Amino acid sequence: MQTKKRHPWIALINVLLFFTVFIIHYTDIIDISIKNANPLIILPLITAFSMFSQPGAAAAAGLAAGVLMDSSASGAICFNAIVIMLSAVFVSVCSNNLFNRNIRSAVMLSVLISLIYFLLRWIIFYAFRTGAHDNLTYILSYAFPSILYTNLFIFPFYFLYRYFDKRINS
Repeated sequence: MQTKKRHPWIALINVLLFFTVFIIHYTDIIDISIKNANPLIILPLITAFSMFSQPGAAAAAGLAAGVLMDSSASGAICFNAIVIMLSAVFVSVCSNNLFNRNIRSAVMLSVLISLIYFLLRWIIFYAFRTGAHDNLTYILSYAFPSILYTNLFIFPFYFLYRYFDKRINS
């Protein structure tokens, strides 16, 4: 039986990375939005983290990130916690059982998670409260560009977590 090396600095980097992404998203210190496209960088980060971790660790990270998001956002009671936790578990199970852990799988899973997140957000918060014109405006001018912009961040996070996985398993 092969034992894995312990790298406590990887856990510290993970916590700092999640905290930094959270701060970037919820403060106006650094504005990375382009016109109406406001990326949700937590989604590709949780996707990359979940690809190289077990479902329990992915669920814990997704729940923690979602609870932090819900505590900062008004009107999203438990929405982010539930959706991001289930997304993290889904990515972890799929990458452990169905997909290889390559960049194509990472991009596909990140796009899928982003689509599901923004679709559920639209259904729960906008679809039944606004008119048809506002729904179309939300989807075409905010959700679709945000999904595309969000998924650009999977590339650096994937390569970072692949490096961490190689360090842990070597």
